Amino acid sequence: MNKDHQRPSVWHLLVLLFCGVVAGTSVLSAQAVPAQGFIFVPFQNNSDFKGRWDVATDVPRFLAAFMKERYRIPAVSPVIVKDFFETQKHEGKGLDDVKFWDALYREFGVRYLVAGVVEQFEVSRFVTGQPLVGGYEAFKGALVVGYTVYDLERTAQSAAATWIKRGEASGEYADRSLTLTLFGRQSERTVEYRDLDKVRFGSEEFNRTVIGQACFQTAENFALQIEGAMPAIKAWGMTNPDSLLKLGKMLDSISLTFKPITIWGAIVFLEGENAFISLGSEDGVRAGQQLAVFRSAMAQDASTGPVGEVLVTDVRGAHLSLARIVKGQKTLKVKDRVSVTVVR
Repeated sequence: MNKDHQRPSVWHLLVLLFCGVVAGTSVLSAQAVPAQGFIFVPFQNNSDFKGRWDVATDVPRFLAAFMKERYRIPAVSPVIVKDFFETQKHEGKGLDDVKFWDALYREFGVRYLVAGVVEQFEVSRFVTGQPLVGGYEAFKGALVVGYTVYDLERTAQSAAATWIKRGEASGEYADRSLTLTLFGRQSERTVEYRDLDKVRFGSEEFNRTVIGQACFQTAENFALQIEGAMPAIKAWGMTNPDSLLKLGKMLDSISLTFKPITIWGAIVFLEGENAFISLGSEDGVRAGQQLAVFRSAMAQDASTGPVGEVLVTDVRGAHLSLARIVKGQKTLKVKDRVSVTVVR
């Protein structure tokens, strides 16, 4: 037998070595580029809510669903996180343990993690008039969460929790349609809101309630803060069908139904670098929003495009906000149009 056929040549060894390096590099590259999205772990509940909803899990579930729908990005629900936690040999480690976060990072390949606390979650009933004679009642929902966004890639490298954004997001919604109550009897709405937590959290019925609307406002507030700190989030959207299928599997049963509504307003006063616009808190405007300015409402789709941009710095009323002109200071005019798109 020819001995040359028993041994690989130097050339064959070099080819095999090169292929191995390339393959290894490809694997490392795939592992080193995590998906740009968020993993939501269950929050701590510091609110006074004592109902049937598990707000420590349900609130971040809502935020995860909102971010997934708004930006079309991976958003891993805390329900999925809890299920994964139960399958691990956590050996006494908790959901907030960095080693468990590293396991989440390796399992889902998503770069950012959101942890937080529910500071307030409540539905309030207001009654005016004489309780035993007659009066009117109204309801209000309020939600406040504190949050921290961690970079799991940097956390894995340093073996210590590395955060990139901390903040507080809130929402409040009051039902302004008063209901008449007579002789101390409970109205149908009183009974409805007394049994409110029998409604499935995140369902269409829930979303129409005052606390559901407060959740939407909080989620939008949260999204705008994250967008301000991480502007590239707008470019993270996943459009590949396979990616979208994987994205959908990251969520649990909450599937929010969004109804985008565009509300138009106008510049009502100009003063130096500032502009007052006729959009405010009841229009869904929040400080930090950047709005395009058009010569007319019909010009939004025109080839000429916007004539400037303003940054909302202070919401002064239901339909009034102060904004700083960031583009077009010399061209903007009173009666130029601005709009905000809200989701309900």
